[in-house]
Amino acid sequence: MHITLLLTTAVCLMALISAPLSAEPVYRGHGLAMHGTLKYTSNFQHFDYVNPNAPKGGTIRLGAIGGYDTFNTFIVKGRKAVGLNRIYDTLMESSNDEPFSMYGLLAETVEVPRDRSSVTFTLRENARWHDGKPVTTEDLIWTFNFLLEKGHPYYRFYYGSVDTVSKVGPRSVKFTFKPGENRELPLILGQLQVLPKHYWETHDPTKSTPLVPPLGSGPYRVVSFEANRSVTFERVKEYWARDLPIKRGHDNFDKIIYEYFRDGTVALEAFKAGRFDYRH
Repeated sequence: MHITLLLTTAVCLMALISAPLSAEPVYRGHGLAMHGTLKYTSNFQHFDYVNPNAPKGGTIRLGAIGGYDTFNTFIVKGRKAVGLNRIYDTLMESSNDEPFSMYGLLAETVEVPRDRSSVTFTLRENARWHDGKPVTTEDLIWTFNFLLEKGHPYYRFYYGSVDTVSKVGPRSVKFTFKPGENRELPLILGQLQVLPKHYWETHDPTKSTPLVPPLGSGPYRVVSFEANRSVTFERVKEYWARDLPIKRGHDNFDKIIYEYFRDGTVALEAFKAGRFDYRH
Protein backbone atom coordinates (compact mmCIF):
# COMPACT_ATOMS: atom_id res chain seq x y z
CA MET A 1 0.00 0.00 0.00
CA HIS A 2 2.73 2.44 1.07
CA ILE A 3 4.89 1.44 -1.93
CA THR A 4 1.98 2.06 -4.33
CA LEU A 5 1.36 5.50 -2.78
CA LEU A 6 5.03 6.41 -3.01
CA LEU A 7 5.20 5.35 -6.68
CA THR A 8 2.05 7.34 -7.52
CA THR A 9 3.45 10.42 -5.77
CA ALA A 10 6.76 10.06 -7.60
CA VAL A 11 5.02 9.83 -10.98
CA CYS A 12 2.97 12.95 -10.25
CA LEU A 13 6.06 14.88 -9.16
CA MET A 14 7.94 13.85 -12.31
CA ALA A 15 5.01 15.04 -14.44
CA LEU A 16 4.98 18.41 -12.69
CA ILE A 17 8.73 18.80 -13.04
CA SER A 18 8.88 17.78 -16.70
CA ALA A 19 5.90 19.86 -17.90
CA PRO A 20 7.68 23.25 -17.92
CA LEU A 21 10.72 21.69 -19.59
CA SER A 22 8.71 20.31 -22.50
CA ALA A 23 6.72 23.49 -23.00
CA GLU A 24 9.40 25.84 -24.27
CA PRO A 25 8.68 29.46 -23.33
CA VAL A 26 7.99 31.61 -26.37
CA TYR A 27 9.37 35.08 -26.97
CA ARG A 28 6.99 37.41 -28.81
CA GLY A 29 7.92 40.97 -29.70
CA HIS A 30 8.36 43.78 -32.22
CA GLY A 31 11.87 42.66 -33.10
CA LEU A 32 14.55 40.07 -32.42
CA ALA A 33 18.21 40.27 -31.40
CA MET A 34 20.81 37.66 -32.25
CA HIS A 35 22.30 38.03 -28.77
CA GLY A 36 20.96 39.75 -25.67
CA THR A 37 18.14 42.27 -25.84
CA LEU A 38 17.01 44.80 -28.41
CA LYS A 39 18.27 48.36 -28.14
CA TYR A 40 14.95 49.86 -29.23
CA THR A 41 11.80 49.22 -27.19
CA SER A 42 8.37 48.59 -28.66
CA ASN A 43 7.42 52.28 -28.38
CA PHE A 44 10.53 53.75 -30.04
CA GLN A 45 9.88 56.59 -32.48
CA HIS A 46 12.84 56.28 -34.88
CA PHE A 47 16.38 54.97 -35.10
CA ASP A 48 18.91 57.19 -33.32
CA TYR A 49 21.06 57.65 -36.43
CA VAL A 50 18.38 59.20 -38.66
CA ASN A 51 16.79 62.62 -38.85
CA PRO A 52 13.07 61.88 -38.56
CA ASN A 53 12.29 65.32 -39.99
CA ALA A 54 14.57 65.04 -43.02
CA PRO A 55 12.98 66.82 -45.99
CA LYS A 56 11.57 64.77 -48.84
CA GLY A 57 12.35 65.62 -52.44
CA GLY A 58 15.10 65.97 -55.00
CA THR A 59 16.96 63.52 -57.19
CA ILE A 60 20.16 61.58 -56.61
CA ARG A 61 22.16 60.10 -59.48
CA LEU A 62 24.28 57.00 -58.90
CA GLY A 63 26.65 55.03 -61.10
CA ALA A 64 26.56 51.33 -62.00
CA ILE A 65 28.94 49.10 -63.97
CA GLY A 66 28.08 46.89 -66.96
CA GLY A 67 24.43 46.55 -67.92
CA TYR A 68 21.18 44.74 -67.19
CA ASP A 69 18.46 42.87 -69.04
CA THR A 70 16.05 41.80 -66.30
CA PHE A 71 14.11 43.04 -63.30
CA ASN A 72 13.74 39.51 -61.93
CA THR A 73 16.39 39.23 -59.23
CA PHE A 74 15.19 35.88 -57.84
CA ILE A 75 16.36 33.47 -60.56
CA VAL A 76 19.68 32.54 -62.17
CA LYS A 77 18.87 33.90 -65.62
CA GLY A 78 19.69 37.41 -66.76
CA ARG A 79 21.76 40.37 -65.60
CA LYS A 80 19.88 42.05 -62.78
CA ALA A 81 19.28 45.79 -62.63
CA VAL A 82 20.68 47.46 -59.52
CA GLY A 83 18.47 49.00 -56.86
CA LEU A 84 15.58 46.55 -57.13
CA ASN A 85 15.68 45.86 -53.40
CA ARG A 86 14.05 49.29 -53.06
CA ILE A 87 10.75 48.05 -54.52
CA TYR A 88 10.28 45.11 -52.14
CA ASP A 89 9.69 45.05 -48.40
CA THR A 90 11.21 42.41 -46.15
CA LEU A 91 9.58 40.78 -43.13
CA MET A 92 11.99 42.63 -40.85
CA GLU A 93 14.66 45.29 -41.16
CA SER A 94 18.07 45.58 -39.48
CA SER A 95 19.20 48.50 -37.38
CA ASN A 96 22.62 49.95 -38.19
CA ASP A 97 23.73 50.55 -34.60
CA GLU A 98 23.43 47.01 -33.22
CA PRO A 99 25.50 43.89 -34.03
CA PHE A 100 22.53 41.95 -35.46
CA SER A 101 19.04 43.00 -34.46
CA MET A 102 15.97 43.19 -36.64
CA TYR A 103 12.65 44.99 -36.25
CA GLY A 104 9.33 44.19 -37.86
CA LEU A 105 8.53 45.74 -41.24
CA LEU A 106 5.95 43.58 -43.02
CA ALA A 107 5.86 41.57 -39.81
CA GLU A 108 4.14 43.26 -36.90
CA THR A 109 5.45 40.67 -34.43
CA VAL A 110 7.92 37.79 -34.38
CA GLU A 111 7.69 34.73 -32.11
CA VAL A 112 10.43 32.21 -31.28
CA PRO A 113 10.75 29.48 -28.64
CA ARG A 114 13.79 29.50 -26.38
CA ASP A 115 15.61 26.94 -28.51
CA ARG A 116 14.78 28.88 -31.71
CA SER A 117 13.49 25.72 -33.37
CA SER A 118 10.86 27.75 -35.23
CA VAL A 119 9.78 31.30 -35.94
CA THR A 120 6.31 32.77 -36.45
CA PHE A 121 5.71 36.06 -38.22
CA THR A 122 2.43 37.95 -37.91
CA LEU A 123 1.94 40.37 -40.81
CA ARG A 124 0.77 43.93 -40.36
CA GLU A 125 -2.87 44.40 -41.23
CA ASN A 126 -2.18 47.60 -43.20
CA ALA A 127 0.70 46.23 -45.33
CA ARG A 128 -0.10 46.90 -48.99
CA TRP A 129 1.24 46.26 -52.49
CA HIS A 130 1.57 49.22 -54.84
CA ASP A 131 -1.76 48.26 -56.45
CA GLY A 132 -3.50 48.68 -53.08
CA LYS A 133 -4.07 44.98 -52.36
CA PRO A 134 -3.05 43.65 -48.92
CA VAL A 135 0.09 41.64 -48.30
CA THR A 136 -1.16 38.24 -47.11
CA THR A 137 0.07 35.01 -45.59
CA GLU A 138 -0.56 33.41 -48.99
CA ASP A 139 1.97 35.83 -50.51
CA LEU A 140 4.55 34.89 -47.89
CA ILE A 141 4.06 31.13 -48.23
CA TRP A 142 4.03 31.31 -52.05
CA THR A 143 7.22 33.39 -52.05
CA PHE A 144 9.09 30.97 -49.82
CA ASN A 145 8.02 27.89 -51.77
CA PHE A 146 8.85 29.51 -55.12
CA LEU A 147 12.32 30.54 -54.00
CA LEU A 148 13.10 27.07 -52.70
CA GLU A 149 11.69 25.20 -55.68
CA LYS A 150 12.45 27.45 -58.67
CA GLY A 151 14.51 30.38 -57.42
CA HIS A 152 18.25 30.89 -57.48
CA PRO A 153 20.09 27.90 -55.89
CA TYR A 154 21.36 30.37 -53.31
CA TYR A 155 17.94 30.25 -51.62
CA ARG A 156 17.97 26.47 -51.24
CA PHE A 157 21.24 26.80 -49.38
CA TYR A 158 20.15 29.82 -47.36
CA TYR A 159 16.79 28.39 -46.26
CA GLY A 160 17.67 24.69 -46.46
CA SER A 161 17.22 24.17 -42.71
CA VAL A 162 13.51 25.04 -42.86
CA ASP A 163 11.42 21.89 -42.53
CA THR A 164 7.86 23.19 -42.93
CA VAL A 165 6.03 26.47 -43.48
CA SER A 166 2.37 26.78 -42.55
CA LYS A 167 -0.36 29.29 -41.90
CA VAL A 168 -1.23 29.33 -38.20
CA GLY A 169 -3.53 32.36 -38.05
CA PRO A 170 -5.30 34.93 -40.23
CA ARG A 171 -2.05 36.91 -40.55
CA SER A 172 0.50 34.48 -39.10
CA VAL A 173 2.95 32.06 -40.76
CA LYS A 174 5.14 29.59 -38.87
CA PHE A 175 8.50 28.28 -40.12
CA THR A 176 9.56 25.07 -38.36
CA PHE A 177 13.22 24.09 -38.60
CA LYS A 178 14.97 20.78 -39.11
CA PRO A 179 16.91 19.28 -36.17
CA GLY A 180 20.14 21.07 -35.44
CA GLU A 181 21.16 24.38 -33.98
CA ASN A 182 20.99 27.45 -36.17
CA ARG A 183 20.07 30.32 -33.88
CA GLU A 184 20.56 32.82 -36.69
CA LEU A 185 17.85 31.31 -38.91
CA PRO A 186 14.88 33.30 -37.49
CA LEU A 187 16.77 36.50 -38.33
CA ILE A 188 17.77 35.19 -41.76
CA LEU A 189 14.11 34.51 -42.52
CA GLY A 190 13.35 38.05 -41.39
CA GLN A 191 15.41 39.24 -44.39
CA LEU A 192 13.01 37.51 -46.80
CA GLN A 193 11.62 39.79 -49.52
CA VAL A 194 7.94 38.94 -49.99
CA LEU A 195 6.50 38.78 -53.53
CA PRO A 196 2.88 39.34 -54.65
CA LYS A 197 1.33 35.99 -55.50
CA HIS A 198 -1.54 37.56 -57.46
CA TYR A 199 0.90 39.40 -59.74
CA TRP A 200 3.14 36.43 -60.47
CA GLU A 201 0.17 34.17 -61.20
CA THR A 202 -0.20 36.14 -64.45
CA HIS A 203 3.56 36.52 -65.07
CA ASP A 204 6.10 33.71 -65.31
CA PRO A 205 8.50 34.15 -62.34
CA THR A 206 10.99 31.69 -63.87
CA LYS A 207 11.71 33.95 -66.87
CA SER A 208 14.06 36.91 -67.01
CA THR A 209 12.15 38.66 -69.82
CA PRO A 210 10.21 40.63 -70.93
CA LEU A 211 11.73 43.66 -69.24
CA VAL A 212 8.66 44.80 -67.30
CA PRO A 213 8.90 46.57 -63.91
CA PRO A 214 7.36 44.17 -61.35
CA LEU A 215 4.84 44.93 -58.63
CA GLY A 216 6.27 45.60 -55.20
CA SER A 217 5.35 46.92 -51.77
CA GLY A 218 8.44 48.97 -50.95
CA PRO A 219 9.20 52.70 -50.76
CA TYR A 220 10.15 52.97 -54.48
CA ARG A 221 8.89 51.75 -57.85
CA VAL A 222 10.55 51.63 -61.27
CA VAL A 223 9.16 54.61 -63.18
CA SER A 224 11.34 54.54 -66.33
CA PHE A 225 14.31 52.69 -67.76
CA GLU A 226 16.54 52.17 -70.78
CA ALA A 227 18.04 48.68 -70.85
CA ASN A 228 21.80 48.68 -70.22
CA ARG A 229 21.80 52.48 -69.95
CA SER A 230 19.77 53.64 -66.95
CA VAL A 231 16.93 52.89 -64.55
CA THR A 232 14.93 55.44 -62.55
CA PHE A 233 13.15 54.73 -59.27
CA GLU A 234 10.38 57.01 -58.01
CA ARG A 235 9.41 57.37 -54.36
CA VAL A 236 5.97 55.95 -53.59
CA LYS A 237 4.32 58.85 -51.80
CA GLU A 238 1.47 56.68 -50.53
CA TYR A 239 3.91 54.03 -49.25
CA TRP A 240 2.07 52.08 -46.58
CA ALA A 241 5.03 51.92 -44.11
CA ARG A 242 6.22 55.54 -44.38
CA ASP A 243 5.17 56.36 -40.78
CA LEU A 244 6.55 53.25 -39.09
CA PRO A 245 9.37 54.02 -36.61
CA ILE A 246 11.88 51.95 -38.60
CA LYS A 247 11.10 54.00 -41.75
CA ARG A 248 11.08 57.51 -40.33
CA GLY A 249 13.93 59.54 -41.78
CA HIS A 250 14.53 57.06 -44.62
CA ASP A 251 13.64 57.07 -48.34
CA ASN A 252 13.92 60.82 -48.73
CA PHE A 253 14.77 61.28 -52.41
CA ASP A 254 11.87 61.63 -54.82
CA LYS A 255 13.92 59.96 -57.55
CA ILE A 256 16.96 57.70 -57.61
CA ILE A 257 18.63 57.33 -61.03
CA TYR A 258 21.27 54.71 -61.82
CA GLU A 259 23.35 55.36 -64.92
CA TYR A 260 25.39 52.48 -66.32
CA PHE A 261 29.00 52.70 -67.50
CA ARG A 262 31.15 50.19 -69.36
CA ASP A 263 33.75 49.71 -66.61
CA GLY A 264 35.17 51.26 -63.45
CA THR A 265 37.60 53.55 -65.26
CA VAL A 266 34.86 55.11 -67.38
CA ALA A 267 32.62 55.41 -64.30
CA LEU A 268 35.36 57.23 -62.37
CA GLU A 269 35.86 59.73 -65.16
CA ALA A 270 32.08 60.23 -65.38
CA PHE A 271 31.95 60.89 -61.64
CA LYS A 272 34.76 63.45 -61.90
CA ALA A 273 32.82 65.11 -64.71
CA GLY A 274 29.70 65.37 -62.52
CA ARG A 275 27.56 62.73 -64.26
CA PHE A 276 26.52 61.23 -60.91
CA ASP A 277 26.54 62.40 -57.32
CA TYR A 278 28.06 59.75 -55.06
CA ARG A 279 30.81 57.15 -55.38
CA HIS A 280 31.62 54.71 -52.58
